[in-house]
Amino acid sequence: MKSVSDVTALFVPRSCVDELHAHLRKVGREGHEGLGLWVGRQTGHHFQVHRTLIPAQRHIRTGDGVCVVIGPEELHRINVLLYREKLMLVAQIHSHPGRAYHSSTDDAYAIAATVGCLSLVVPDFARAPFDLGNIASYRLDGAGVWRSLTVEQASRMISIKE
Repeated sequence: MKSVSDVTALFVPRSCVDELHAHLRKVGREGHEGLGLWVGRQTGHHFQVHRTLIPAQRHIRTGDGVCVVIGPEELHRINVLLYREKLMLVAQIHSHPGRAYHSSTDDAYAIAATVGCLSLVVPDFARAPFDLGNIASYRLDGAGVWRSLTVEQASRMISIKE
């Protein structure tokens, strides 16, 4: 049986990257974090992203910082969509106002919670072009821990295709 943890190569169409990045940049201009998901199908060790999903999201700004929240109804809608279309969630991508890192909130409230899923954090509200060299990349291990990937590891695994 195939598992996301078996994936060694992730192919992402440029259009999916552009759609996601445009969303992150738009909400970033308003001073908010944004979030998107990459979904698709797996064949052996390869995963082909077919769509970017931009969930309905609530943006929160407090004196302690910013965050993005996806409600339970939206999570249910996404799960039904994935089941009906026979798609799998492989990555969650969200922005931070400053540097890119996985916060304790990111660890605790991840949407992509299957072992092997990726979590990518885009710095500076996505002001700069999408570049794996500037993004913090993490992969969920079998113990439920988000393990940091080096830029080299992320670049070997993720291919953006025109």
